[in-house]
Amino acid sequence: MWPRKLPNWVINDPRRSAECRVFERLELVLGDDWSVYYSRPWWGLSRTGGEIDGEADFIVAHPDQGVLFLEVKGGLVTYDPQTSRWSTRDRNGIRHMIKDPVHQAMSCKYQLLRKFAQAKGWPDERVRLRHGVVLLDCKPETMDSVAGYDQHLFCFATEFRDQFRSWLIKRLESHEAEFPDREIGPGPSGIEAIDSTIAAPARLIVPLSRHLEGYVEVQDSLMTGAQLQAMALIDTYPRVVVEGGAGTGKTIVATELATRYALSEKSVALICLSPALGAFLEKKLKGIANCRVLTISNLRTLRASAADEYFDALIVDEGQDIDWDDWELIESHLREDGVLRVLFDSNQAIYRLRTDLETRLQAAAIPLLVNLRNTQRISSVTEPLYSGPLIQCFGPEGKKPVQFDTNTAEISEHGAKIVIELVKDHGVAPADVAVLSGDNTRLPNFKSRLTGYGMKTTDALTRGPESVVVDTIANFKGLESLVVILLADRMAANNQELSYVAVSRARTLLIVIGSVAGTMLGNALSASDTPIPDKN
Repeated sequence: MWPRKLPNWVINDPRRSAECRVFERLELVLGDDWSVYYSRPWWGLSRTGGEIDGEADFIVAHPDQGVLFLEVKGGLVTYDPQTSRWSTRDRNGIRHMIKDPVHQAMSCKYQLLRKFAQAKGWPDERVRLRHGVVLLDCKPETMDSVAGYDQHLFCFATEFRDQFRSWLIKRLESHEAEFPDREIGPGPSGIEAIDSTIAAPARLIVPLSRHLEGYVEVQDSLMTGAQLQAMALIDTYPRVVVEGGAGTGKTIVATELATRYALSEKSVALICLSPALGAFLEKKLKGIANCRVLTISNLRTLRASAADEYFDALIVDEGQDIDWDDWELIESHLREDGVLRVLFDSNQAIYRLRTDLETRLQAAAIPLLVNLRNTQRISSVTEPLYSGPLIQCFGPEGKKPVQFDTNTAEISEHGAKIVIELVKDHGVAPADVAVLSGDNTRLPNFKSRLTGYGMKTTDALTRGPESVVVDTIANFKGLESLVVILLADRMAANNQELSYVAVSRARTLLIVIGSVAGTMLGNALSASDTPIPDKN
């Protein structure tokens, strides 16, 4: 019996009482060599291409006898030849219009036969298939047909009570008397084909992409409170240096401040060094009036053209990248009563101490101490590579970073195969994958391999919606990606700053490809194997 037992929601539904009676009777009168399938839906296409669907009340199958499709109707069933309409009247005297039950059973037979024939093990020969209708509460008229259908297609109340098994077997009998019997039973393999089509367990999985998106949802839910608190403190000072490690939300704070100031009709310049970060900020702030995104190169061009602009607010993101001598250039664009906000990661800085920059800019200092970008697993890899103030991570634990010990000659091919697996097998969007390397040496070859697999690539500056980012770690500074694949040589893996930047770009999944054992990065990955402590 499929299902083995009827669930309570079926048993307690008065509209299914007739079907429950048939289920109980089939279980009683048939032996273990029969298979009974209750309430099996089907979907198909009409001759004109329209979608059609239905449900077989019961499918009764035997390896030798054949397969019978049953439609069940309770109550007083009637047929009106003038309108060609069928109806049934229930125990409360209420009349319900119903579909032609014989046609329903016949449609199920043909539609499901198409599906069975596509399953492994279904016989190549013609399998004996029949259809019929069980009318539990009716008795036959004296006429030989019911609504134009032969009476032998119907099992009436008395037959159902006293001779149901005999009726089922008779309905499945061959027509050898009239025609040579060219039909066979489905056999054991045919029964297995039926099982695999309409009774197989639904083996559904949550793809990796959905796990990663779930981590991001948790991370984003943490951001609002921490960043609102930081911005409220920032706005109490005219000049501020905001220090935070990677993932503490510095860029989000910078764009939010820029938006708020611009909407309050202040002229705003959001400044950075990296063209790739500048392009990202341009997209984030697109359509915001009174706000410009400028790189240091842009500022130098303005000075050279004597077209200086002055702003009510200057916001500098990734301030640790700015050369000491360029601060004079930056401040020359600030109005006398303007505000200055510099967001800064001391772990990546040319000048390692926050106090150096505070003194240079005569600014107050505010730390950001919560990692809002990375999962705890990724944060545990950044911790040994970080030398600034203590950063805590309260996000989801996430997936353990993956490291493949691959020799140098095979790094590109191995990495390309992993990208294809993530996108095609695990549903990760290409734009959510960034492949980073310490330098540009192997990147052309890597891009070529991905192109050979039919995958589009781009760089950090021109990130596209359907392309995998392939670029150097340096060019990806200030940016982030759901998944980061690091093509690691030992030189980059022994560089604390490059390793720190690369690892911290990953929001939810970090994959390292290369032989990094014994390097600073390798040691950090080994340290991340320690179980994540419970912070509750």
